Amino acid sequence: MDASFDQQDSVPSEADDSDLDKDYVPETDIDDEEEDYTDEKGQTDFTYLDLDKVYVPETDISDEEEDYRDEKEQTDFNLGQPNSPKKNKRKGKIVKRGSNFCIFCESNVLNFGRHILRNHKYEHEVVKINSLPKKSIQRKQMMTALRKKGNFIFNESEGTTEKVVRKSEICTNTDYKMCPKCFGYYSKKQLWRHKKHCNSFNPENASLLNNKSKVDSHLREKVFPHMRCDEVSIVAQKDSLICGYGARYLRIHREKHHIHIVSRKMRELARILIEAKKKNGEIVSMANLLQPDHYDLIVESTKVVAAYDEKTDEYKSPTFAMNIVKSLKDACDVFITQVLKKKKHFGTVQYASMEADIKTLLHLLTTNWQYDISSVAASNLNTKKWNKVTMIPLATDLKIFKDYMTKKGRSSVENLERDPHDKKSYTDLVEVIYCKVLLLNRKRPGELQRLQLHMYNKAEIQTNYEEFSDTVSPTEKILMKKFKRLVIRGKRDRGVPVLFSDDVQKEIDVALKYRDNFFQDVENNYLFGLPGYSSPMIGYKILAKHANKSGAKNPSAITATKLRKHLATITQVLNMSDSDIEQLATFMGHTERVHRNEYRLPDDVFQTARICKLLSIMEKGQGAQYKGKTLAEIELNMEEDLLEEAEKEAVDDENFEEDLYPVEVDGDDGPSTSASSERVHPKKKTKVTRVPWTEEQKSKTMSFFRKHIQNKKPPKRNECETLIKTYPQVFHNKDWLKLKVFVQNKYSK
Repeated sequence: MDASFDQQDSVPSEADDSDLDKDYVPETDIDDEEEDYTDEKGQTDFTYLDLDKVYVPETDISDEEEDYRDEKEQTDFNLGQPNSPKKNKRKGKIVKRGSNFCIFCESNVLNFGRHILRNHKYEHEVVKINSLPKKSIQRKQMMTALRKKGNFIFNESEGTTEKVVRKSEICTNTDYKMCPKCFGYYSKKQLWRHKKHCNSFNPENASLLNNKSKVDSHLREKVFPHMRCDEVSIVAQKDSLICGYGARYLRIHREKHHIHIVSRKMRELARILIEAKKKNGEIVSMANLLQPDHYDLIVESTKVVAAYDEKTDEYKSPTFAMNIVKSLKDACDVFITQVLKKKKHFGTVQYASMEADIKTLLHLLTTNWQYDISSVAASNLNTKKWNKVTMIPLATDLKIFKDYMTKKGRSSVENLERDPHDKKSYTDLVEVIYCKVLLLNRKRPGELQRLQLHMYNKAEIQTNYEEFSDTVSPTEKILMKKFKRLVIRGKRDRGVPVLFSDDVQKEIDVALKYRDNFFQDVENNYLFGLPGYSSPMIGYKILAKHANKSGAKNPSAITATKLRKHLATITQVLNMSDSDIEQLATFMGHTERVHRNEYRLPDDVFQTARICKLLSIMEKGQGAQYKGKTLAEIELNMEEDLLEEAEKEAVDDENFEEDLYPVEVDGDDGPSTSASSERVHPKKKTKVTRVPWTEEQKSKTMSFFRKHIQNKKPPKRNECETLIKTYPQVFHNKDWLKLKVFVQNKYSK
């Protein structure tokens, strides 16, 4: 919480009351769950929220009155539908109730005082308010400061240009100005009166308005409205160095989808700054933090933000810890650029000292960061990556998904032919086309979803391949005539080709035929645009949506990344040449090295199936028998070992009761006793005694594990033991392993 919001506002004197005119409305502050406590001293205060783009005056309504107020008389400003206006007793005017922004739950609320006292009573600021006596001036002023802060954060993050305060007549946003001390919005005629008594001044707040005018216009108009409404965003927006970093990043990455990336990177720097302020009260801006003597403070702040655990020596967010150093270095470059642009500092001792400090910090970040942060973070990241289970789609699931898409696309086309204005059918058709193209080409979802409409219309099927007619087969010639190819922008500005099959082209023609019926009010230039939106669809969500609806056994494996890994895995089976792999990597939009190291999965299958052959041969001393053969050509006779292992497992499973009896071993003999015991008592064949299942045991087991059987999911040990503990008399002769096998047999039949 900023210090400016913890300070108290002074109350104007009664002498100012005589100066009120028709434009001056007394400040309204909703007190906490008690009678109305209204400021009669004549101070004007207006909140500013972009609701209906009109100004409506505040009303004097206490929390106690709100508790018993009929909801039918309240005004829903978020929907813009006032139910019943409230009459102002003091002036006899009809006014509307406005809402205030809560910084804790990030939502607009009608009764701010009652809301925070009921829903956020454990927050630090609310605890301080509750500790003060009811109806006290200090309590009222702290509530006002908290309300002003929320409204200010909301409007600054939303990037609004017209402000709304509660006034009886409609006004323009130019009639009201913000107090730079307390962030309240007041009439221009009354702002001077408020400033005389406002004692909420803080040096950090004084530069906020000045910094707003210096912020790059593209950053303020494009990025600020998309930033989350919280304290992190407001710190990022008011720091000139962070804004300069964001503006430079935005100039390099001008695509619309990079707006969210700019916002994220600015917020990452703001989190470091906030944490540094907590540790060192002298830090007020990013420029103060980027000093060589604060390097250790930057490291400590990064560890806190990345959730570093000293006991386990692990980061919960290792990627953040590794990537933030690049943002810090860029911020140092921006700092030097800003200093160079100020002529009054150039060539002076002060400038030389500042430049030397920044370069020293850059040297520390370059040389020491890997030892302080990156090495541990990279180790954590690699460990998680090594042990991560990689699931690729099954061939049966892909067949089910393909059939589902074909059926869905056919029905959508038929519905559109019957009703050209059927919005749902058009949406389904566009989503089906997108999923089909993604399934065929295995592209990144973001690259494909941003495909422009004019690019598809300009693309044509090439037929001038006479010089290559002798080098391709008849089947390949047919494919070249049926598939349409165009190139889109891929990762790192690489050209990535996309192929459209004949059936997909026909469905796209139908979608384009009726496209104008759904985009009359909204301009959308994307091929995969959805009705009512000017932006492209979110591809990965669309793919997951239809994968779940398709009826696949494992829909979570049908993702764009796993489809790309699946394609690379198949290439290992096909034994493709280096030239073919190079062409495939170019088509996929990455380098050959990335294809071999990142996408050729799963390694565990290759290592377990192929390398184990080599290790088994070496273990048995049979290397000479397979001289001159490849690993794929070697066939080992594993049937005897597998049969022996299967018989052992069957005996252990069916005669599990015998294993429960402990073997008495003399502790003084140690390991030698166990060895001699094995020689004296050789393993003998035991007669297997089968214990049949009773009907009661079967019914209770099937009832308890009903969902496991439906989902074809084996139960866990603790779940089986829970059932046994629930019915100990029924399952007195069964153990958890028998229950698990019984359930598995039920859904495997």
